[in-house]
Amino acid sequence: MAILLYYSTTGKWCEYTLRHRTSIGRLPTQDLQLLDRMVSKEHAEIRLEADGSYMLYDLNSRNGTLVNGKQITTPVRLSDGDEIELGSHILRYVEQEAGTASSSAMKLSQNIAQDSRNSGFHAAALLVNNRDPHSIRQRMEDAHFLPESEISSIEVLRRDYEKLRVAAELSAEAVGVFDLNTLLRLILEKAFCIFNADRGAILLHDEETDTMAVKIAMTKDMRPLVNYKISETLLEEVIHEKNAVLSSDALQDNRFSSSHSIVCDNIRSTMCVPLIYEGEITGLINLDTQIATGVFKEKDLQILTGFARQASLNIQRNRLISAMKRQAIVQDNLRRIISPHLINDVLNGKIKLEKSGSRHNATVLFADIRGFTRMSEENPPEEIVALINDYCERMVECIFRHEGSLDKFVGDEVMAVWGAGVPVENHALHAVQCAVDMMSAIDKLNDERERQGKPRIAIGIGIASGIMIAGYMGSTQAMSYTVLGDTVNLGARLCSSAQPGEILINRATWESVKQDAVCTPLPPMMVKGKTAPIDIFRVASKSTTSGEDAYEQYLSSVLPSCQPLAKDKR
Repeated sequence: MAILLYYSTTGKWCEYTLRHRTSIGRLPTQDLQLLDRMVSKEHAEIRLEADGSYMLYDLNSRNGTLVNGKQITTPVRLSDGDEIELGSHILRYVEQEAGTASSSAMKLSQNIAQDSRNSGFHAAALLVNNRDPHSIRQRMEDAHFLPESEISSIEVLRRDYEKLRVAAELSAEAVGVFDLNTLLRLILEKAFCIFNADRGAILLHDEETDTMAVKIAMTKDMRPLVNYKISETLLEEVIHEKNAVLSSDALQDNRFSSSHSIVCDNIRSTMCVPLIYEGEITGLINLDTQIATGVFKEKDLQILTGFARQASLNIQRNRLISAMKRQAIVQDNLRRIISPHLINDVLNGKIKLEKSGSRHNATVLFADIRGFTRMSEENPPEEIVALINDYCERMVECIFRHEGSLDKFVGDEVMAVWGAGVPVENHALHAVQCAVDMMSAIDKLNDERERQGKPRIAIGIGIASGIMIAGYMGSTQAMSYTVLGDTVNLGARLCSSAQPGEILINRATWESVKQDAVCTPLPPMMVKGKTAPIDIFRVASKSTTSGEDAYEQYLSSVLPSCQPLAKDKR
């Protein structure tokens, strides 16, 4: 009869008696199950032939089957003492004559019992054709993390410690790294400290293209690699199976026989592990060599897998920080156009800004400074800029205080919207209240300007309610969210027609606010773009009566030659 002896990943020697047909693989349905990720589900088979010999067949396994260090491509007749390698497992084929095996084993066991107890080996280990099993054990120590009591060499402990130490360093040093490129470079630096690789690369998932894109590729002396390519076959295995892949000789590995990048780049040993966060693959780390085969062991793959978990957490943390920074920028930009108390609702999706034009029943407000053009001509630019900044700041405060959205500034003109894109109940009333508040803000601004010896200013406001189109408009390179339509044009016309300190509204706005605001009907007015006069109303405000006086005071201070007719803008 014949047996297989092997040193298991649990640190114990095992013996398996061969049958007429013995299947070997990772599946529990196999006669000899080897729990090893490098072993295929159905890896190999050993059959008893008619002449009493045993033949070993490789069943097109992913990593291949080696006999005495050579990969087999055809069935091989086994001889006593042959060493069979499947993944990281090393099995010894031992032939024993019936009736003599047990006595031989007993005799050998008695002779080496003390040595076996001291070394931690089962006595059957020395039945391997009288070969020293310590070489097998050393190779198993290199391939797996064994209990301390089962490790025979202090050098193995030192190597393992150093690899784990460097992995721990990554965790500590990555905390203070906020730039993604710097973090990826640090990860590769630590990987080269641990593993004897010639090249390394990190690929991350690109959401736009839904592919794995190379983010960094370096040589072991940290020189950038240009046009780095990775085997598509390797990518498929790692991404779709979520498996770490180890190949001791990629050029001889059947899995990569058709891989152009493996052949062209002369890749020999390679390791590739996925970066997984919350069950999803976010990227991968690939290390390879172009010189020697068998550089990476199963233990290296285990370490790199753990290393990748830590790297994945660091990369995800970096991405979250970057996302928070981007969100802060978005919030800051939104804060410039939307009332602050509405920003969280917009970001949380409770309120949606339409990404294409859509119809809304909304209200638009225009306000600008009367006589601003002449003021700009008669005063230093620095003073005009200071005035505009102060004026705009106060107007925006009023807009946000009344739940409006800032549309734009055009010189001294301020445009705001209620109910378009960001829903607002009673949008017309909010706009009118904002206009009244704006007039009060101008009064306060004028009080300050008087104390500084500067002339007063006056504004006119136009408000219109009705159907308008709201959405992102412009070119692909420069777009802005705004409103268009006849109602918007009417609001601008009313603003142009408003006297200093006057708030003019259209009939639709008046219908919405007549129960809450004091409004005075004015004679129907012809405006550009209309074939018939339109009904307009004046909203009473603190500045309604004082506006004209302020305007006259302004004219007398900066335009002494102007006649009173100059104020009549209608």
